[in-house]
Amino acid sequence: MNRTSQILLTSILLLFSHLLPAVTSQDSGIEWFSGSVDEAFAQARRQNRPVFLYWGAVWCPPCNQLKATLFRNPAFIARTRLFIPVYLDGDTEAAQKRGEQFGVLGYPTLILFTPEGEEITRLPGGMSMERYPEVLDLALDRVQPVAKLLKQILDQGKKPSARELRLLAAYAWDQAGGKALGKREPSALLKTLADLVPENLSREKLRLNAHYLAALADRQTPPAAAEKADARKRLQALLASADAWQDNFSFLIHGVETLLPRITAPDSVEHKQLMHAWEQALASLGQNQNLDAARRLWVYAGRLGWLKMAGKPIPGALKADIREAVQKARARANRGHERIAVAYAAYGILKDSGQLRLAEQLINEEMQAGSNNQYWMLVLADLAAEAGDEDEALNWYARAWEKATGAATRIQWGSYYIRQLTENRADDDQRIMAVSKALFAELRKQKTPFHGRSKRALERVFKALNAWGQVSSPAELIELKRAFINTCLPFGNEAMARCESIMKAS
Repeated sequence: MNRTSQILLTSILLLFSHLLPAVTSQDSGIEWFSGSVDEAFAQARRQNRPVFLYWGAVWCPPCNQLKATLFRNPAFIARTRLFIPVYLDGDTEAAQKRGEQFGVLGYPTLILFTPEGEEITRLPGGMSMERYPEVLDLALDRVQPVAKLLKQILDQGKKPSARELRLLAAYAWDQAGGKALGKREPSALLKTLADLVPENLSREKLRLNAHYLAALADRQTPPAAAEKADARKRLQALLASADAWQDNFSFLIHGVETLLPRITAPDSVEHKQLMHAWEQALASLGQNQNLDAARRLWVYAGRLGWLKMAGKPIPGALKADIREAVQKARARANRGHERIAVAYAAYGILKDSGQLRLAEQLINEEMQAGSNNQYWMLVLADLAAEAGDEDEALNWYARAWEKATGAATRIQWGSYYIRQLTENRADDDQRIMAVSKALFAELRKQKTPFHGRSKRALERVFKALNAWGQVSSPAELIELKRAFINTCLPFGNEAMARCESIMKAS
């Protein structure tokens, strides 16, 4: 932000200070709009203020991570006072239909809109904390929305300004459902954008390079020789920059297993050099005292991934370090949201390091504390499946569905249960029929059960049922489809079209 814009923002803050609640401490929190999403956008138009939309769920561990960190950051909270901040919980009535409209798939998703309702940008995870208020400043400064910027750059040859490049670098490119990308191939687009960034904007250049490398790792077509050499050069610069590690946290933690096999030969000099640089970056990141408690634990996930990539066993000393780090982090995580975020990270690294008994013990302790039980039940099901105990896994899936609250969550948890039944108890026709019909009965209680995450969960149900029907009695599958159609009929023609599409899932 330039000096003039900074002065303008300060003036706006002073102007609104008598109208908006003051932030006196971290505990003040974001003043979420109390009405509906439609009402929030209506107020935004009346007051000519942009909208900050948070899409999440109570049980979602990454959402709790946000609440324990970003949503308690005074600078971020202060900026939200100049927006209409609205929280859309995925389990509220018609939330999945609204989420489908916005193109949001996973929890959490953070979107900034103009007062007129046009999407400006999506905030990513895994950036340094000070970057988030800067992105809100760009939105307040009326920078062009990302989708428009891309069109102007790619179709009209526009040379983006420094402010526009900062916005592009801070976009959530790895978020499924983002509308700005459209049908463009991600790796080619991100390489183009990274190459537009001048060297004096090194932070932005490195961040776009990290997004490019992640997209290259995920691309179906393998990179050509020249692409590999270019990618290695970009990666080396990224790993050598301490400033880049926090800004690209997720890439540094998870990228080693996906990217290196695509751009290096296993025994090559380049592979060894990059493995060494990655190991050094992870070691340095682990010493960073600015990381919150959960992210400090996730650094161990990066080290475990590095060992797996190197083909090395996990040393006993590292397992002991993980146990000690988990114990310390849990002892200090005394707030509700922070506790859930830390427990989730702790579970992940205990499991990945092969310490399954301790991982199970940790989740059982969290269950006894009642911190996030409907989610931890799924975790215990996962652990039981990992240990090969199918009966125990199915019991936990059944309990998770029974105890789940929230419209979309009940459909999602039910889909997990049915899928496990068809995979592990395909001969238990009576149970599969009963659980499926019970799930369909749940749909009748809701107003919009065939949208967003709920629609995708039902597609998983019928993908499982259609496969099960090939080994079971086709008549029973027909009976279930008839029951599903009868559930859909009262919702009207549009819902029927969606239901017919859902039943064809394969």
